[in-house]
Amino acid sequence: MSLPTLIPGRSLLLLGWLAAAPAWAEAQATPPATPTEPRPLMRWGNLDLRLGGAASLLPLSVEAGAAADLGVLPLGPGTLSLGAELSVNQCALACWVPNLFSERDTSRRDFYALGRLGYHFTVANRNYRKVDLQGFLLLGGMETRTTLSAPDYRYEGRDRSPAFGLGIGGNYFPTAGSRVFLGGEARVRFGTGAQALRLTRGTYEFTEEDRRWTRLGLSTAFFVGIRLF
Repeated sequence: MSLPTLIPGRSLLLLGWLAAAPAWAEAQATPPATPTEPRPLMRWGNLDLRLGGAASLLPLSVEAGAAADLGVLPLGPGTLSLGAELSVNQCALACWVPNLFSERDTSRRDFYALGRLGYHFTVANRNYRKVDLQGFLLLGGMETRTTLSAPDYRYEGRDRSPAFGLGIGGNYFPTAGSRVFLGGEARVRFGTGAQALRLTRGTYEFTEEDRRWTRLGLSTAFFVGIRLF
C-alpha cells in the first residue's frame, strides 16, 4: 500500500480522537452519579433512642419517658419497626385544681411499659431529606397508683392493667449527616381496671366508684434522640 493511501486514514483517526477527547476528559473529571437514599428515613438495622416529655389531655397531666425503635423490615416505600417505651405520667391540673376546692387531696401517678409497632415513611418533595415520619400502634401494660388524703381518712390504691394506643409522629434531622434528631408525636392511649385499695388512716367505706378507674387520653410528646446505627 502506498504512503499517500495511509495518510488520509491516519488523519481521520486523529481527527476522531481530537473530537472525542473533550467529552472523555469531562467524563473523567465528573465522578459517576450513585443513587443515594434519604438518610432520615429509618432503614433495616437502624436503631433510634429517644428521651422526651409530654403533656396529656383528659386527664390534664405531664409525662416523661424513653423509647427505642429498630428498623426490621423494608415494606413498600417505607420500613416496619419494632420498639418499646417506658414512661411515667403524673396527674397535674386534673388533680391540683379540685384539691384547691376540696378537703380531699388526690395524687395519681401512672407507669407505662408499651411495645411499639411502627411504619416509617417520607413524602416526596416535602420531607424527603430531613424528616422521618411514622405511624405506630402501642400495646403493653400500665400500673396506676392513687393516694387520697382527707381530714378523717387516708387510703392508697394500686392496679395493673393492659393498655393500648395509636399515634403518629416524626423525627427531624437538622442536617443530612446528623445522627441527632428532634421530634414529636401525638397519641391516644387507653387503659381501665379496678384498684386494690388500702386504708392507712381513719375509717372509710370503699365504693365501686372509688375502685374503678379509666385512662383515655390524648397526649402530645416532644423529644430528642439519636440514631445509633
